[in-house]
Amino acid sequence: MRPALPLLLLFALSACGGVPASPSAGTEIKYVVLPCGKKISVELALTPEEQARGLMRRTSLAPDSGMLFVFPSNGDRFFWMKDTWVDLDMVFADGALRVTSVGSGVPRSRPGASDAEVARVPGYGTYVLEIASGSAAACGVVPGSRLAFLAE
Repeated sequence: MRPALPLLLLFALSACGGVPASPSAGTEIKYVVLPCGKKISVELALTPEEQARGLMRRTSLAPDSGMLFVFPSNGDRFFWMKDTWVDLDMVFADGALRVTSVGSGVPRSRPGASDAEVARVPGYGTYVLEIASGSAAACGVVPGSRLAFLAE
């Protein structure tokens, strides 16, 4: 049982923001924990195809679910919300899971909207979490706060 101890310690530290668990670290992320302790069940967007599709054409998003976009490293990100039919909060975080910016109340696009009418959201980071609109403010998600990842 001793070899399992370091792995358990890694998960425990990740849960409290000490060490980020990420797909590159060999763990599967199932939840993102917001600063208030709320667990968000996440669908991962890892490939360029998954990231391009995102939450397109979905008509609802449960308050305790979202999508986590995972990029290989920190960088400038630009999201175009074409055919995203739910209002969202977008949380950008760096590789240390520190929130760099929050796009609050990003409006849904409507079917047939022109490109000029579609919301655009810039940010910086390795991770982008899309959650139901209002969730970030309700949980105190602000630049500088930290997220945590859980595998279970």
